[in-house]
Amino acid sequence: MLDFIERILRMPRVVLTVMLLILGAGTAAYVSMPKESFPAIDIPYLYVSITQTGVSPRDAENLLAKPAEEELANLPNLSNITSTSTTGHASIFLEFDINADKDQALQDTRARIDAIKAKLPTDAMDPTVSEVDLVGGAVISVAVYGDAPEKELVRRAEQLQDALEALGDVREATLSGARDEQLEVRVDLLRLETYGLTANQLFDALARNNMVVPGGTLNTGQGSFNIEVPGLITNAEDVYNLPLKTDGNTIVTFGDVATITRTLADATEYTQVNGSPALILGVSKKLGTNIIDVSEQVRATTAELAKEWPSGVSYSFFLDQAETTQSLFRSLEAAVLTAVALVLITCVATLGVRPAIMIGLSIPLSFMMAFLVAEMLGMTINMMVMFGLVIAVGVLVDDPVVVVEYAERKLMEGVPKREAFIMAMRKMFVPVVGATATTLGAFIPLLFWPGIIGKFMSYLPTIVIIVMIASFISALIFMPVIGSVIASTHVDEKAKAKADIVMYPDKFDSKKVGGLTGIYVRIMEKLLHWPLPTLAVGFGIIAMIFVTYAQNPTGTEAFPASEPEFATVAVVGRGNYSPEEIRDLLMEIEDEIMQVNGIQDVIMQFGSTGAFSTTPPDTIGNFQLQFTNWNHRVPAEQIFADIRERVSGFAGLDIQLLAAENGPPAGKDLNMRVESQNYDDLVPVVTAIRNELATWPEVVDAEDGRPSPASTGRSPSIARKRASMGSACASLPPTCSSSPRA
Repeated sequence: MLDFIERILRMPRVVLTVMLLILGAGTAAYVSMPKESFPAIDIPYLYVSITQTGVSPRDAENLLAKPAEEELANLPNLSNITSTSTTGHASIFLEFDINADKDQALQDTRARIDAIKAKLPTDAMDPTVSEVDLVGGAVISVAVYGDAPEKELVRRAEQLQDALEALGDVREATLSGARDEQLEVRVDLLRLETYGLTANQLFDALARNNMVVPGGTLNTGQGSFNIEVPGLITNAEDVYNLPLKTDGNTIVTFGDVATITRTLADATEYTQVNGSPALILGVSKKLGTNIIDVSEQVRATTAELAKEWPSGVSYSFFLDQAETTQSLFRSLEAAVLTAVALVLITCVATLGVRPAIMIGLSIPLSFMMAFLVAEMLGMTINMMVMFGLVIAVGVLVDDPVVVVEYAERKLMEGVPKREAFIMAMRKMFVPVVGATATTLGAFIPLLFWPGIIGKFMSYLPTIVIIVMIASFISALIFMPVIGSVIASTHVDEKAKAKADIVMYPDKFDSKKVGGLTGIYVRIMEKLLHWPLPTLAVGFGIIAMIFVTYAQNPTGTEAFPASEPEFATVAVVGRGNYSPEEIRDLLMEIEDEIMQVNGIQDVIMQFGSTGAFSTTPPDTIGNFQLQFTNWNHRVPAEQIFADIRERVSGFAGLDIQLLAAENGPPAGKDLNMRVESQNYDDLVPVVTAIRNELATWPEVVDAEDGRPSPASTGRSPSIARKRASMGSACASLPPTCSSSPRA
């Protein structure tokens, strides 16, 4: 091994060329590697959704959730299963072991779901299985607004949505606040009765004439032709001409019994930006892509497309996490450079300028080798990687210091430059290997840290281990070559005499050793005469530290709290609120929030939150907040306190504030599970716990899974009214699915 390294050291031009290539490739790797604030962890969580229109929460549990739970309970690597049943819907949340293969888990789950379809009610929709992305939220939001008609705004927003989703690094662009276009059919009941038609005949006509019909193939002597049968309704004219009844040569169509108009569907969601109505596109990036590049692409694409928009349509960007990421990286890069500067200053003060230059070159060389390897491993540049570099700076110079210092000593003895550094490599090989192995021994166990936290933290020990191995290579190969090129052969007799005092026992005199080394030597000389008292004092200090901490505990937390840039205000309301009531309530709350200092942007949204949401159950709406720069505002805790004070007057609403998590997804600080074989016993117990927690001032934003006090409409006259219209039970849902109109 040593002979092989020595042969390499005798080829300085080759070694220097390789070093320059590593510096260039490492720099390119750092520039091209994806950058993100925190490591994006692909957690194997899945979400199963089963829908049956009109079913009650209790029936949804018995008919939808339980059959699915029984089938899914023994999935491989499944660690937890949670189901939630609401009106017309059952959802099942599956948590797999963090090291499980997500693709395999998804495949197994879909196979099990396919197997239970026969056990579900016939009118239940096919279950869907989707992946849960806890870190894949919107990285930038685009608001489309203006004085143009709503249809024009929706059309432009949908065009922008298609353009953004076509970008390679964009996972999806979710449009909120847009109403779908629809054909509204207003049936004249008098005409319906005049023609002797029933509601069922209307529905049957629509169902029979709005489908894809395979026409088959026509074979002729000259070839084979596919036959296409037009069957889908595409415009109002198609509905007008649908036949309902024939009597001889007379055909009764939809146009004879109804008026048909193109309109927008009733609003089921509302979005506003800083108090003004807007359509919002939330853009999320693909896993492992550069958040800064995604933001730039979104901004450039939007600006290019907006050139074709009319003057009444405008756009703005909000909640851009790339800005926060860039600020974080500037701070971390400054911290790394500061650490490097302090290490170099220390080396200059203790070893001299020339050795410090050689040691200083080992820092960027080790970093560039680390970036090159990290890119090959598919890692991203994030906060954990940058913290790992800060930790490694003070440790990676140990190996080069040992080699360079020994070589400098041999140079003082008159040994030629190349031979001096080869001797340093041979003599210091074992100490360097031992020092590197000791450091690696402290970080390698962290690679086996289990759970989500372990996967999140794995970036730090990984980058430190890579840097330490790079430092080992640098100390034994690159430093000797650099030293043989820039080292001086001039022997300073005064410096040699000072070094001899320390190096050779027969010349040692503690009084002649100067500087910090002399102070240290003289202190140790006295302490060595009193070994037992010295050890007793050392152990006493250690014991005092433990006792002091035990008497004054400061608490324990996985990640220190930091000043957030974003937050979510979730409005939780139990009961049956109409969309208009929710909109009015949220607008009142929005007015209060916008009066709080320190908030830059407020995005209000209510409606669909997707298959999985981190907001509490029964959330009727939420606000996304972006704070002003933390240097120009009060702390976020004060902002939260001001918001809570302003919205405390909204009776019946539970308004919770959720700061953006700086770390792996953790949710609430404390989770309590209440279990019972009898479901009816759970509600009073949970109610009692909530009432007790309400008396604790330190507990805020508590939530639970009790069922909402929703009401179910019952009318004894429904059957008689249904019979008078000629409708059966099966036709009741479609006739009553729309909200009544004036």
